[in-house]
Amino acid sequence: MNPIDERGPGTPRGRAGHARAVGLGLLALIAAAGGLLAAGVIPRKRLQAELEREAAEARDRVPAVRVAPVRRAAAEETLVLPGTARALLETPLYARTSGYLKKYHADIGDPVKQGQLVAEIDSPEVDQQLRQARANLAVSQASLRQVEANRALAKIAADRWATAVKEHTVSQQEADEKQAAFRAREADVQAAQAAIQASEANVKRLEELQGFEKIVAPFDGVLTYRNVDVGTLVSEGSSASARELFRVAQVDSLRIFVHVPEASLASIRNGQAADIAFDAHPNRKFKGEVSRSAQAVDPASRTMLTEVRVPNPDRFLKPGMYAQVTFRLQRPEPPLLMPSSALILRSEGTLVAVVGKDGAVHYQSVQVGRDYGMRIEILSGLKEGDAVMTSPSTDFHEGQKVEPVLEKEKDKGKGKK
Repeated sequence: MNPIDERGPGTPRGRAGHARAVGLGLLALIAAAGGLLAAGVIPRKRLQAELEREAAEARDRVPAVRVAPVRRAAAEETLVLPGTARALLETPLYARTSGYLKKYHADIGDPVKQGQLVAEIDSPEVDQQLRQARANLAVSQASLRQVEANRALAKIAADRWATAVKEHTVSQQEADEKQAAFRAREADVQAAQAAIQASEANVKRLEELQGFEKIVAPFDGVLTYRNVDVGTLVSEGSSASARELFRVAQVDSLRIFVHVPEASLASIRNGQAADIAFDAHPNRKFKGEVSRSAQAVDPASRTMLTEVRVPNPDRFLKPGMYAQVTFRLQRPEPPLLMPSSALILRSEGTLVAVVGKDGAVHYQSVQVGRDYGMRIEILSGLKEGDAVMTSPSTDFHEGQKVEPVLEKEKDKGKGKK
């Protein structure tokens, strides 16, 4: 017979061990659940508390905004305008008579003096017409001498027959016939004299045409253009079909034409100095002076044509060059300037967000002037020293507190044009 196992499940000692094992299992489960609860719930509560704290801080935090002060522009404004250099005098030379170019005595770039022979034209038709006209003049002069002799003879006969009438040796009718013949010879003389005048006028005309065979310079200058070669057929006149032979320019002084904007007209006057720069000579500045203006504004461009005279005694500058003309304009009341990015365009008008000394945002209606790109003129609505938001947002409302942060002026000195 086997001995009884005191640790078996049926014994009191076995039942007590089983109960302890079950209790320990329950305690382990409870501990695991508590650990899981502590690991999930407590961090969530901490996170929620932190978010609530940050939200409260955000509600109480004052937003920072970038501001820039409204400043007054400089008393001296620089106005830079493009222009084109032109010769003081420039004229094309056309043929005044038809023919062939016989020879030219100056080429492009050559200096010429007033009256200097530039080219010669061979015009045989004009030469032949002149010879014929002179021959006709000689015939007319011979005819005059003949009719003058006939008139003298007719006068003698008329006087003799008038005496004979008084002596009653001839009839009155015969004397009247002699007198009529004398008057006819008088008319012949007058006609011959008129023919001579016509022949002389024709000769003079053809002599002038022959003189046009020589092309001369109308003034001192430089030959800037030649459009013909020896043997080229040229026609008289300056119409669209006629050929421009040469061009002469006077370059001892140049004229630069610029278009001054309407807003700057009051600051431009005759005699005003100007600095001129040319792309061809980037390291040199030239002095000029306003000589005249059109005294009328072009309604299409709202500009006035203005001429600036530049001395060029050494002929260093050339006509047709591109120039930049700089005017220094004095303004007795310089305008206020602010960053262009500060403008707010709304249905109620043009506004800016001004940050007052109390740190509150105030929307102010303004009137703007000229736009200089990064800067813009303010005609009314602001005063010097006002701080305006440079990039205003629609999130800010009237009276909201903000923390202004002064923005660095990247375009210091702007406002010049």
